[in-house]
Amino acid sequence: MRSEVASSFRSTGALLLAGVAAALLGACGGGSSTLATGASNTPTSPAAPGATAAAACTAPPQFTSTVWPEMASSCVTCHAAGRVAGGTRLLFEPGADAQQNYMILRDFVAATGGLVLSKSIGQPSHGGGAPFVDANSQPYTNLAALMPVLQQSCAASTMGQASGFWSGVQFTSDAAALARAAVLFAGRNPTGAESAAAAGGPDALRQTIRGFMQGAAFDRFLGEAGMTQFLTLRVVTRGNGGLIAADFPALASLTQADTARFDAAVQAEPIELMKFIVHGDRPWTDIVQGNYTVVNGVLAHYLGATVQGAFTNPADDSEWRQATLPAQIGGVREHAGVLSTHAWLDSFPTTATNRNRHRIFTLANQFLATDVATLAQRPIGGPGNFIVPTVENPGCAACHDTIDPMAAGFQNWAENNRFLPFKSAAGKDIALPASYRSSSYPKNAAGQPFYMEGDNWFRDEKAPGYTNTPMPGGVTGDNTALQWLGQQVAADPRFALGAVQFWYEAVFGRAPLKAPLDSSGASGASQLAAYNAQQQEFAAIATHFQAGSYKVKDLLTDLVLSQWFRATAAAGMTASRAMDLADVGSYNLLIPTQLNLKLAGLVGQTWTEFANPYAGLALTYGNFDGKTRATRAKDYTMMQAITIDRLVATRSCAIAKADFDKSASSRLLFPSVMLTDTPATAPDAIAANVRYLHKWLWKQDVPVTDPEVQRTVKLLTDVWNDRATAPAKPVACVYNDGNDPNYTGRAWATVLAYMLGDPQFLYE
Repeated sequence: MRSEVASSFRSTGALLLAGVAAALLGACGGGSSTLATGASNTPTSPAAPGATAAAACTAPPQFTSTVWPEMASSCVTCHAAGRVAGGTRLLFEPGADAQQNYMILRDFVAATGGLVLSKSIGQPSHGGGAPFVDANSQPYTNLAALMPVLQQSCAASTMGQASGFWSGVQFTSDAAALARAAVLFAGRNPTGAESAAAAGGPDALRQTIRGFMQGAAFDRFLGEAGMTQFLTLRVVTRGNGGLIAADFPALASLTQADTARFDAAVQAEPIELMKFIVHGDRPWTDIVQGNYTVVNGVLAHYLGATVQGAFTNPADDSEWRQATLPAQIGGVREHAGVLSTHAWLDSFPTTATNRNRHRIFTLANQFLATDVATLAQRPIGGPGNFIVPTVENPGCAACHDTIDPMAAGFQNWAENNRFLPFKSAAGKDIALPASYRSSSYPKNAAGQPFYMEGDNWFRDEKAPGYTNTPMPGGVTGDNTALQWLGQQVAADPRFALGAVQFWYEAVFGRAPLKAPLDSSGASGASQLAAYNAQQQEFAAIATHFQAGSYKVKDLLTDLVLSQWFRATAAAGMTASRAMDLADVGSYNLLIPTQLNLKLAGLVGQTWTEFANPYAGLALTYGNFDGKTRATRAKDYTMMQAITIDRLVATRSCAIAKADFDKSASSRLLFPSVMLTDTPATAPDAIAANVRYLHKWLWKQDVPVTDPEVQRTVKLLTDVWNDRATAPAKPVACVYNDGNDPNYTGRAWATVLAYMLGDPQFLYE
């Protein structure tokens, strides 16, 4: 489980961190410790899946040798998680064997009767056409002959399914889940009032967690989620590929003083739009279909935006308001949530030959939980004797039949990200590249040009549309094509699941699991079991999300109350069971922004080295810059150790002194001791405060006699006992013999160095 990663880290790393503290602050003893798993109970929401009865329902030869090969080659291309039909009820497992897929088909037939038979020949309507052609075909005849067998009573199989997956798994208590949610969303621990309120039952717990989703810390959480997905710091803001005065005349007078502000605002626009939707409890569907954007004062001025309401302070770049932007052709240009923002378009660019396919790939990944690149294997070898392989070659068409019609949704945006920047010979506003309109462009099979006057999309492509729905205007175009595409995406059955996967990465710090390509071996079977369990939980969360009008705060609450988040340990762990549960749990290395927020909330100070999370030591620690380093650090390596060593070496004394300088009732760290309390004069008070620190910093609510607490007490005592012979300190400490005559401040600073450098603090 994920917690075991941290446990392993602590067994090897805690001594090293304690040793660093010893070298910097005085002689000390210390050691490793074990991970507290919290109370074991069943999560409040969603409910744990019930066990499914096992059975010996063996796939008959007519399925394994005849029907399944036919379905595997024609149906699985779309009917699998993350693929075109991933939002339907029939989802095969591409990496599983015939037996498991037989059980999947049985379950579908039990729920829908003969629907699979009629769909196989395209009746009454089927997005995948008629794979078995008609009722006279041999594949249809084979499937029809199998239907009576499929409809016979048989208990469901557990093979590869999520049923039984959670057997023996222990989950955190509601109090522990609340505490972790508070750090994640609010950068602090829960107050006493919040803890008491959350103890009032499932609804109260949900409401309290939702209450954390406000303020500056939650705003930073949303900002990092957006940057992870949109990577807007790599965006060109002005000039070639950026915004220009031809579209926004006020840019001709952009002042030097406003340049940096304007550039930052352009890069922030899609992320701020996302925040606007979440903060305002607007439906997540607005992220792709919202007929508006958001601007701050500097953007509103230079882009000529029509703003709803008035800015409180136009010079405050953190104030964003709903707005629309003008089109250089007149009127208002189309808006489709983030999809029409310059930063999203430039972060995911296109070319004259790519024709927005990369944008569809990105859109499907971000919002439809679909990797369109896996719809079929790319054909090996040359394209064959085709004029337009992407249309005519069946090996290419498997993907392009889905991607290319959707790509027409971006038809109004040229490869330099301008909206309808060109004029046709007849004066029509278009965005088709000049290379396609040129007389030297290859001709069609009749020897005629593909381009015709009035077109705004390519004729050597599949007709514009979304699945079986034609796009208004077709190849001649529509000035609101992207709005239409966004509306189709928002209405897609996969959209809710896409939202779950989008926000899963923000909460868990890693991407969702993918179905294994091969589940025949032990590791593949474990990966498949975990994938199925995760997909089952995702499906339940997606259903709740959709029923609740697509409110992201409700979705985030479901994620932190999910079994995947709250799982902490498992009884009777075996090697194979460990493989099953390898990705379970939310324990994850905090990114620099999150760690800084946690420092602010729990110790009262941030670290200036992490003020810019994408540069300097923060970049060393997080390995993410919103540009070329697009994958955040997940493991604690030497680079992370070097950074944390510097943090605890340079800040532990200052943190300790700042807290001791407050009144006891106002302290975050030392409410039970004074600087005059030494191990010789006040051992009980010191032990009580150490116990408090274990709960406050590490969420370990354990008695003072716990070995972990006693180990930390021993660390402080050893440092204090060796004060007379403490080595010279290479880093200046704000405590000295003048303001810390009893050496207790420096001893407590050593404890902080140890505890702040431990994975119980660095991970959540």
